Amino acid sequence: MSVLDIPLRKVLQLFYAEQKLQRSILKNDIRLDLKKEAGGTRSQGGDFYLPFWSDVKKHISDAGDLNDLTDARVGSNRNFKRLYPLLRDGVLDLLNEKLRWSNEPLEIVPQSVHGNLQIEELGGLIRIRDAIHARVRGKYTRVVYPYFSEEPALPEEGGRLGLWAMQQALTKLDPNDMRIIDPLRRVFFSPETTPLRGDEEKVFHERYRSLIKEWERLKAE
Repeated sequence: MSVLDIPLRKVLQLFYAEQKLQRSILKNDIRLDLKKEAGGTRSQGGDFYLPFWSDVKKHISDAGDLNDLTDARVGSNRNFKRLYPLLRDGVLDLLNEKLRWSNEPLEIVPQSVHGNLQIEELGGLIRIRDAIHARVRGKYTRVVYPYFSEEPALPEEGGRLGLWAMQQALTKLDPNDMRIIDPLRRVFFSPETTPLRGDEEKVFHERYRSLIKEWERLKAE
């Protein structure tokens, strides 16, 4: 994963991670890139969170119960034992309380929501993949993108930057429907609860430019 082609959730984590954690993540990615360039494989076994997010989709479309689905995941892979139950509890709390979906039937729009934010002046691409597009009784929709990282928690500024990036990348959808959830902290960000200030593009570019410089410095080493 070059920082020049990176998922939104990963770039948000790197924006706010303490220096030690940020460098550790970048160094590991650089080592994997160099391994691939040398003819090896870059894979680390796939996206750790993908099975969980797939189960969340099943849950809110009434195709399964997230408690049962999580238990099955944990039973099949011990690597999920600690974090998946924490993510499950956070998502259920958000769905049942804060996102007000508990008594409304949902359906998942068949197409997954994908989009790219091109930062041309920095040569970067921010990817948004597999956001949940949920429609409630045909009355309103939600486009939900998850932030899964244990560290750091996503701050208010990070929520605004994430929403801004979603709005720029997913231009065919209503910007007011965008949501970012942080299940481990049981919080969510929306244009209503976390209104944009108008400086999000400037701040995003500044943080991204600084991240690229650090990545280039570490790669040169």
